[in-house]
Amino acid sequence: MKLSYVSEYGIKGTGNLLIEGDNLLVLQQMQEDYDQTIDLITIDPPYNTEIPYIGYKDSSFDEGWAHFIEERLALAKGFLSETGVVFINIDENELFNLLDVCYSLFGSENVNILIWPKVDERFDKNRIEKPVRNVRSTHEFIVLCYNNREKTHFNTTKEGKPLESIISGCGTTSSAKDEVAELLGDRHKFSTPKPIALIKELIRVSTTTNSIVMDFFAGSGTAGHAVMDLNKEDGGRRRFILITNNESGICESVTYPRLKACIDANQYYDGFSYLRIED
Repeated sequence: MKLSYVSEYGIKGTGNLLIEGDNLLVLQQMQEDYDQTIDLITIDPPYNTEIPYIGYKDSSFDEGWAHFIEERLALAKGFLSETGVVFINIDENELFNLLDVCYSLFGSENVNILIWPKVDERFDKNRIEKPVRNVRSTHEFIVLCYNNREKTHFNTTKEGKPLESIISGCGTTSSAKDEVAELLGDRHKFSTPKPIALIKELIRVSTTTNSIVMDFFAGSGTAGHAVMDLNKEDGGRRRFILITNNESGICESVTYPRLKACIDANQYYDGFSYLRIED
């Protein structure tokens, strides 16, 4: 297997990477080059619900969802710097399986559970409500894993406060689709994006201005967008590594064009290289 060059966009030589390929294979291939160099890994894996997740078929979980995520997180842990962290978005469907995996890999003393309100009238002008059976679901979870909690000290948020266990005011599932639509013209281009403001705050509190940020379930590319937006705000030179497969054409039709569009629309002094893993 090797990584082949596809194209480059924006400013050259930034070190930003978009890699198309099975994330398990890509992580295995990159382990030696990026061992203990990543300050932040933020991922939004498939929730394993009845809702289809672009890029991951049910066959991905033949050995169980927990095995699927543990294989990838075990490799991801090796990428973390001494004070590196992982933020994992999830809902209640696989929360407890995820916690079992994280406790096993990182130790229970290095794991926190945060809450993200995914519904907020301030951001939800285009929200389409699903039928409510008994209780309206208005939140999801973010599992935070430290490589070494004792040695890790977060920055403050945009408001100058510590990161709180309930992360509110950072957009919603609906506003995230609006952000995709603004760049790609279609709210339904990607079914489960996360809002830029949410990922941007996670990056703000957990990185330096020269950190590398990785997302190996890159989806619509929100993490790359957020890295470039924060760099423009504070003059940082953070780099991103985004990994996604191309099932349903997601990399070519969503991730790649979104990164290009956000660079142009926001005049980011950034760029990225597009690579593909091949047998």
